[in-house]
Amino acid sequence: MKRILLPLLLAALFAANPAPAWEAAKVSSVEHSTFYRVNEETGLLETKKGNTGLNGGHYSDRLFNGDFTDYSYQKTAGAYIVVDLDDTFANGCYVTEVKIGHKGTTKYSLYYSADGTAWTAIAENLTAAGLRTFSVEKVSKKIKFVWATTDGWEQNLAEIEVWGVDPSVVECLHPDEYLTEWEAVPGTANCTEYGIDQRLCKNCGRYFHRESLSMLPIGHEYETVLTERGTSLAYGKGSNVCSRCGDAVIFDEPRDLTTLGGIYMEGVVQFSAASVSSVCHPEWGCGGADKLMDGTWTVGYNINWLANTLYHRDEYAQFDFAATIDLTSVEISVLNHDQIVEFYSVEGGEEILVGDWVVEKDSSSGAPDYQRKQVEFRGVSLSTLRIRIQDSVGYSGWWGGPCTTICECHPYGTVNGAGKSAAVRTRIIID
Repeated sequence: MKRILLPLLLAALFAANPAPAWEAAKVSSVEHSTFYRVNEETGLLETKKGNTGLNGGHYSDRLFNGDFTDYSYQKTAGAYIVVDLDDTFANGCYVTEVKIGHKGTTKYSLYYSADGTAWTAIAENLTAAGLRTFSVEKVSKKIKFVWATTDGWEQNLAEIEVWGVDPSVVECLHPDEYLTEWEAVPGTANCTEYGIDQRLCKNCGRYFHRESLSMLPIGHEYETVLTERGTSLAYGKGSNVCSRCGDAVIFDEPRDLTTLGGIYMEGVVQFSAASVSSVCHPEWGCGGADKLMDGTWTVGYNINWLANTLYHRDEYAQFDFAATIDLTSVEISVLNHDQIVEFYSVEGGEEILVGDWVVEKDSSSGAPDYQRKQVEFRGVSLSTLRIRIQDSVGYSGWWGGPCTTICECHPYGTVNGAGKSAAVRTRIIID
């Protein structure tokens, strides 16, 4: 959908719904919250009302301070926090919406309770990064957020914000029997934003809208605009321009592609997305795809990617790009012992070897425990880069091992056609 049409469509949706006479307010606070977690050693349920410790020195007051970007550690899957609305509203609060600030690849669930005991799902096992707003429009005594999965010592939840009003001022409380099922509004998802769901209260005729739980952003559709072709001696220039919204990624020179994205997250549109085949004991803090590009080139616990195994055909790191690029180099750091780092293009599920780095152990006095190199490429175009390692030693520690390991990895690239071309040797015969 063209950019100009989507705002018009959304304006038409909301114009049919005049604003109510009352106004919702933020009704959540750390003082009126209760944290629940099973003690991993005793197996007993621990609860604490008000401000309480999560993990890593973080406390639950961070979840109610209005900052949707100060993410907190909480590493126990199944733990949950309840916003106790019945502390303030004796007969429940008419909750209009719940806002969640979240990041990473972990899943969470969200529920409301009309009577304080039975729970109704708002969203379950959702992987959602960034600020998400969930429509409720129900009288509720409690709201519950559940950490459905965790990635160990990785920050995930930033904020739980509940908005509502005293039910006595609301003209219609929208009983379940009058509410239609949520249905997607076609054409409302765009390149970077989720689509819109809607449902109707047949009692009062009001439509409710929410950010869709199923209509993901459709992503950019980049086209290559080459302004200067690369030669065997110099890089060219150009850009990738989205044919739908006009978003442009400019390549005046080769760029560190990790700066154009991050780890892969469902529903997050980015030019470069990193993922790994497995993570060795994430519950203990072993590093995942984020450790490939955290700026730490040395060796150490929880600063490198550690895979489950050492098996060459099972383990890999991968970078997916939103357009075909010319790969110009990969700056990479690995352990200082004999191994072979292999670089593959992946197209249609088929791996094609495009280069390698044969690492020979540096046994000189004072040599560091890692090696770092900029591996150059010419004439290599791809949209997916996969890195495998042939290694018989790996990395071991108190958590186990040996593991396939990469300390740091930054692919560099430019627009397709602007990379240096492969050198062509010719023989000139002069009579």
